[in-house]
Amino acid sequence: RQRQMCIETAYYTAAEVREMMGVSRDTAYRMIRSLRSDLIADGQLAKGYPSGKIPKKAFNKLYMIE
Repeated sequence: RQRQMCIETAYYTAAEVREMMGVSRDTAYRMIRSLRSDLIADGQLAKGYPSGKIPKKAFNKLYMIE
């Protein structure tokens, strides 16, 4: 019997953003794209960061979560 561990990731996916913010899938992706482009422009995020995902720390800070 194999146990699955719940691993805490450092990013939110579009599905998680959609659920937390109560928005549509398209709006969640739009929010992520906007924040990602700002972070990349400021040099806080590498261009190679996976699309459709956003660092939790930056998202939480912008939307005052936690």
